[in-house]
Parts: sequence; structure tokens; C-alpha cells
Amino acid sequence: MKRLLLFPALALIASLSFSGCVVYSDDYYDTTPAYSHSFSDDFNTDRYGWGFTDRANDASVYFSNGRLHYDYHPANNGTNMVAVSTGMSSAVTRFDLQTRIHSNNAMALVWGASSSEYGYSFFIDSRGYFAVFDEGNVSLPARAVVDWTRSGAVRDDWNDLELQANGSNWIGYINGVQVFQIPARTLYGSQIGYMVLANTNGDAEFIDLSW
Repeated sequence: MKRLLLFPALALIASLSFSGCVVYSDDYYDTTPAYSHSFSDDFNTDRYGWGFTDRANDASVYFSNGRLHYDYHPANNGTNMVAVSTGMSSAVTRFDLQTRIHSNNAMALVWGASSSEYGYSFFIDSRGYFAVFDEGNVSLPARAVVDWTRSGAVRDDWNDLELQANGSNWIGYINGVQVFQIPARTLYGSQIGYMVLANTNGDAEFIDLSW
């Protein structure tokens, strides 16, 4: 699959233990234990430099009505990513990342990316599936950490995604329901953001990172 990734000026998924049971997070959207740093964007303005337009690949990120809009309609299949730096060290092992997204196809929350590495992605699609990938880099293709799995937690509407890193594991939630737990991995960088598959119109309402 051809990979096309873009990084604006300021912006620039092995062994796993998978939990198929439904677990509700009592502290969903609670930053307990307390973190000392945070990065947050409500997308009212493009203050971190997310926006771009690539007419050759029919990809763009723009803002309106307090939302980030991500459109990608290339001639060939592929993925497209936008990410920004947060100031969090790649050595950090405890953090909490949250967002709210909606798309007509497939859109992911991205973390641990850098200028040379695409980081990790937590995808959900419009058919009710989710997946986690190590997205590799320009010479190393993406690898599934949690392959595409159907989940009743995915809504045909807006979805809240959360990734909790507790030092030993990465735990993923969709709308407050735990959908995976995997051993924590090394972060490649401090950037977070979004990835979309070809022929996706995606939207995000906010992104919050605490560490």
C-alpha cells in the first residue's frame, strides 16, 4: 500500500496480550493519577500549525466551527498523517491521550511520532472495527499490533478514543469501553495527531495529552 504522509511546517503498531472482554473505565476522562504536564487543542483556531493543502494528493486539513477537518481522496490507495509536537519526552511511560473523532471511512489517533518515524495509530472505521498499528517509517512498512477487530463500542457517529499508558501497558478505550491492552512500546518521538485512509473525510473536536 502506498503511503503518503505530510508534515506541515510546525507539524511536522509482535507480542501482545489482547483483551476481548468489555471493561468500562471508571475513570474515563479522568487524569488520575495527577499528571504534571499537558497539551490540549480545541481546534477553534489553527494555533499549532495543523493545516495544510496538498492538491497533488488531494489531501487537506482545515478548520471550521471549532473542528479539525481532514480530507484525503488520492488517485491511489494509501494513508495520510498530520502530527504536531507536544513537548513530551519519548522516554515518558505514563501518559493519557484522548480525542473525539468522526469519519465516513477510517481515521486514527496517532502518538509517538517524529520527523522520521510515523509512530503508532489507533484506528476506527465506519463499519465498527478498530485496529492498532506500528506505522513504521519511509523504509519500514506498517505492522499490525492489534489487527482489525469488530467492536460494539464503535458508534456510527462521533467516537471518543483514549489511550492510557501506565508504565507497563497501553490500554485503549472507545467510548469508555476497554477494547485492548498491549505491552507498552518505545515511543519514537513526541508528536501526536491523526491518520486517515484514502477516501476519508474525517473530523476531530479536540485532542488532549497529559503526562
